[in-house]
Amino acid sequence: MAASKRRTAKTVSSLIVLAIAMGFITWLVYLQGTTGIAVHFYYLPILWAGFAFGDYGAIIVSLLAALACGPWMPAEPALSPETLAIEQGLWDIVLRLLVFYVVAIFASRLSFALKHRMTEAQTLYQVAHSITSSLRIKQVLDLITDHAMRVMNAKACNIRLLDEDSNELELAAAAGLNNGYWEKGPVILEGNTIDQHVLAGHAEQIYNVRTDPDFQYPEAAREAGLTSVLIVPLETKEKTLGLIRVYSKLPHKFTQREIDLLTTFAHQASVAIENAELYEDIRRNYYETVRTLTRAIEAKDIETYSHSERVTDLVEMIAREVGIPDEQRELLRFGSILHDVGKIGLEATDTATDKQPDEASQVFYRMHPLIGQSILAPVTFLQSVLPAVTHHHERWDGSGFPEQLKGDAIPYVARIVAIADAYDRLIHPRGSATGSGLTPQAALHEVVAGGGSKFDPKLVTAFRRIMMQDWQEEKSSTQPTTEAPQQLTE
Repeated sequence: MAASKRRTAKTVSSLIVLAIAMGFITWLVYLQGTTGIAVHFYYLPILWAGFAFGDYGAIIVSLLAALACGPWMPAEPALSPETLAIEQGLWDIVLRLLVFYVVAIFASRLSFALKHRMTEAQTLYQVAHSITSSLRIKQVLDLITDHAMRVMNAKACNIRLLDEDSNELELAAAAGLNNGYWEKGPVILEGNTIDQHVLAGHAEQIYNVRTDPDFQYPEAAREAGLTSVLIVPLETKEKTLGLIRVYSKLPHKFTQREIDLLTTFAHQASVAIENAELYEDIRRNYYETVRTLTRAIEAKDIETYSHSERVTDLVEMIAREVGIPDEQRELLRFGSILHDVGKIGLEATDTATDKQPDEASQVFYRMHPLIGQSILAPVTFLQSVLPAVTHHHERWDGSGFPEQLKGDAIPYVARIVAIADAYDRLIHPRGSATGSGLTPQAALHEVVAGGGSKFDPKLVTAFRRIMMQDWQEEKSSTQPTTEAPQQLTE
């Protein structure tokens, strides 16, 4: 409704300007006659009509100009011969100057508009390419907000996704302002008529968020230097996912072109979210299949049941601590959960630890990393973490197996899995005479003692740090507090 009213007002304004221009030019032609230079001024409203209303607009204004210069219009100037002799030269100079000036301004504005449209097209292409080349939803949404802000000359932009459980719009990506503004408080739909209207499928804009009663955080907007905002929905065929906003520093009435442009960015964001959700479903199915496989392997020996899942959780903690990127951490989870997949080729009696006295069983046990490698080698997307399966029993001093690698020659992912694997086996040993393993603190002490001989000393230091932090946080959360609860205010 609001967009339709804006389009109608813009059309009426353009028609009024055209009518005034045609009347003024017709008056000039009457004064100079149809043989004078003033008749060329008709090109200006014709060009403008074509730019604003397309081919039909240009044709209609051309016909009106032809009628205005019809038989009723004098061919010779309406000025007296005396006035003509004195002022003809001045008229020609002034009128030519005006024609050239207006044409130059029009050409300049048209050139600027074309360059801006080309920039928009290039930006939309870059965003579309990013969507097709990356399935990392955060990365793509950050790119969209950044480009939308710059192309629309806005001060800031953000994308919020609807959480149907809490009925809140949660921040998914933002650009242009620091986190202080974006974390100002929850954006709740209850009583929020503008956002509700947007989520119903309509574009909305607020001319001044500092004074509009429907804007939720006017004071925060004033402090951040924001004035106007344009909001459009993020929609798919099935549902509305959320919304995208752009903010301007100065009061600004967004045009239909700007609304259409932001709507295009919103469509691209929706496509990115859909792609990411599909990828997440596939990845989750892959992972659940892998978990089922590892559980089937470990079910042969109840004492090692869930060992791979515990190792995977520990590896995730270490990888996050040492700064491994999200994408690599995700693949490392597959490598961790599958690190003992080679045991599927061994009998239950062969899956002994390296304390097993039976030499034949020891030989079979030392084969399981290579068996795991041969099982997973055909899986293309696991190639980067295959070393975690093959080399997680290598030791820093070269005493491990299957290849007796030493120090930095051991793949980094394998060194991480080695620490997590050893720690969990100390707590949950197989075939322990007492039926139980070490306490977490004692197991950590053993791992730390192995730094520089069995394990990478830098990774051991990182592992010790995160375990100590985890225990400290757990201890703090279980201690009762006598402090009075604080009142929270916005």
